[in-house]
Amino acid sequence: MHGRGSPAGRSGFTIIEVMIAVAIVGILTVIAASSFRGMVEKYRVEGETKRLHSDLMEVRARAMQRNRVHFVRIATTGLGYATYDDTSPAPDGNGTFDNTADTIVANRTVRHPITSTLTGGGLNFAFNRNGIATETGDIRFSSTVKPDYDCITVRSTRIKMGAYNTATGTCDER
Repeated sequence: MHGRGSPAGRSGFTIIEVMIAVAIVGILTVIAASSFRGMVEKYRVEGETKRLHSDLMEVRARAMQRNRVHFVRIATTGLGYATYDDTSPAPDGNGTFDNTADTIVANRTVRHPITSTLTGGGLNFAFNRNGIATETGDIRFSSTVKPDYDCITVRSTRIKMGAYNTATGTCDER
């Protein structure tokens, strides 16, 4: 016969054991949710960077293909950008940006602020008929996470993605 205190006579869990198990599961859930939010944020920044890179590559190719200047304008708020085909005056434009007459190619809104270190000091540049960028520098998406890709280097003849280096203040190409 088993006594009241013997292990064989015991069935179920005590309330203390259940509370400890629930507390452990709760702590693990909070840790997992926090980590998941960080990952989501990281992938959003990377997605915006890749989208801008793709749009820049496309507008550069269009400039060469159509033998016409194409413009890139980053919103003054830093929360978007647009690309334009120089179509004013018709048929091949005049090399001067006119947001009321030039044809918009892409117009994007982003969640993370865009900053730039373009040589002209502004947020705007163009690709000439040969696909050469009129300004050089870095374009960066600001965020609190450290994604693999959050910046783009624009050079006269190339566009590359990278990771922003806070120590040097530059985009390390990857």
